[in-house]
Amino acid sequence: MTNNRVHKRTSVELKIALQEDGDDISINFSVIDISEGGLFVRSNILWEPGQIFFLKFTLPNSDEEIAVKGEVARSEDKYFLFITEDQQDPIPGMGLKFVDLSEHDKEQIKAFISQA
Repeated sequence: MTNNRVHKRTSVELKIALQEDGDDISINFSVIDISEGGLFVRSNILWEPGQIFFLKFTLPNSDEEIAVKGEVARSEDKYFLFITEDQQDPIPGMGLKFVDLSEHDKEQIKAFISQA
């Protein structure tokens, strides 16, 4: 399996609020990993690729909230009865790509990854 990722990512445990466009309700999820290009959210609720959300989260050891649009890049329903050696842990969730991430927030994420 080839790794097509553009950005270096790191494991992280943090909560993120996702809100659909035009919706007053936000849902909290756990983030598994993050890069300057996006993040992976643990979720049994899976949206289709292309769905846009408003994201809000705070990196560990930071007081600044990052607010950015995110687009579902992929949804993975990773429930397996038997896990083979070449499969990672069965974590269902979604890969979210940041849309219009500010330069300041991108630098915060890059600094966090370099310290991890």
